[in-house]
Amino acid sequence: MAERKENNSDFAGRELSISRLLNAPVELVWEVFINPEHIKNWWGPNGFTNTIHKMEVKPGGAWEFIMHGPDGTNYPNKSVFKEVVLHRSIVFEHYAPNFITTINFIAEGEKTLIKWHMLFESKELFESVVKNHKADKGLEQNIEKLDAYLQQKQSNRPVLTITRIFNAPVKLVWKAWTDPGHMAHWWGPKGFTNPVCELDVKPGGAIRIDMTFPDGTAHPMTGTFIEVDEPNKMSFRCFAFFDKAGKNQLEVINTVRFEETEGKTKLTIHAEVIKAIGEAEVAPKGMNQGWNESLDRLEVETGNMINEPFVIERTFNAPIEKVWSAITNKGEMKQWYFDLTDFKPVVGFEFTFTGGNEGRTFVHLCKVTEVVPSAKLTYSWRYQGYEGISHVSWELFAEGNKTRLKLTHTGLESFPVTAHRDFARENFAAGWTHIIGTSLQQCIEK
Repeated sequence: MAERKENNSDFAGRELSISRLLNAPVELVWEVFINPEHIKNWWGPNGFTNTIHKMEVKPGGAWEFIMHGPDGTNYPNKSVFKEVVLHRSIVFEHYAPNFITTINFIAEGEKTLIKWHMLFESKELFESVVKNHKADKGLEQNIEKLDAYLQQKQSNRPVLTITRIFNAPVKLVWKAWTDPGHMAHWWGPKGFTNPVCELDVKPGGAIRIDMTFPDGTAHPMTGTFIEVDEPNKMSFRCFAFFDKAGKNQLEVINTVRFEETEGKTKLTIHAEVIKAIGEAEVAPKGMNQGWNESLDRLEVETGNMINEPFVIERTFNAPIEKVWSAITNKGEMKQWYFDLTDFKPVVGFEFTFTGGNEGRTFVHLCKVTEVVPSAKLTYSWRYQGYEGISHVSWELFAEGNKTRLKLTHTGLESFPVTAHRDFARENFAAGWTHIIGTSLQQCIEK
């Protein structure tokens, strides 16, 4: 029940408080507080309804609405938000009568402890409001209506929770969720593409993803980040299935938690459907399959992102001297590698060449960093106009009359993610496999 406090502080005789443990997660409790489409359904004592005219839940934001009493009497209300701390607290000042309300939200697992405190301008005003308007009983009824509304929303609302373990560190998995270049490669069910993927990863930041179905049909999805706690948790609201008037028919709140577990990442997704009408009514039925297919693709993406060097080994039917000559002599290199203007196996020697695929070319900038004659050659490898630097190391090992070559390419993760994934690990793997396993072998053993 609501508590009328009496103490020796400045607040004595003019404050009202109530606490309640609600059987709902803090994200949902917060949502039904700050969303006018929700709060209008439960705010006020029993029998009251509400018309919300303005609700700007931010410091300095106005909240204007009319409470309609059971007898038809209208009660205009105006407040200004003083403090808004996501999932933690809301403070607003109400005018005529004047009082300040502080509401604290305390997460306790999947439940929420809510502490509601009202401080009136004077003791006389407090006594008047309690006597004439039964504010203490009204507050009790208000929180009871909130509790009932939460239970209704949870029973009617499609909710999905999925947990996966990824063989990658938390920071890497977080990056896959927050870097548009990476997210574009895995977001959506199998076969979907995302030609537009824009993320402003901060509270209030916008989301825009143009999901394209396998048949070429595009379905834009917009949204807003609610909470961003790097690299532990994020929550965001998504809107999709827009009608001809541009109004969304699907609204979902997604909460994603990232937990480190023995070098791996435990990922938990909690998706709650807020609205699914019209064309989107069937969407919740496919949510489980859609999310699981997306996570399958995320698993592939994080595997490609792991910071392990690419290594390839081949054994050639030739002595070390012949293999060493093939990988250090400019004339021989031209036959199986790239057309270099010049090359010398000397530390500090710099060389460039141009290469690429599918009509896109890149200027490679390299510098020799280590030379052990007939044993090891290392040079840096970067791209003109792009961030990142890697190193390529060639090591030779005699095995009787044959030579085992080990190529190690480190630092691939330092290169940026481009629209065509030009610097993706799989491209280097395919390129080096062809160069070492086919071109060089044919050159040496011809």
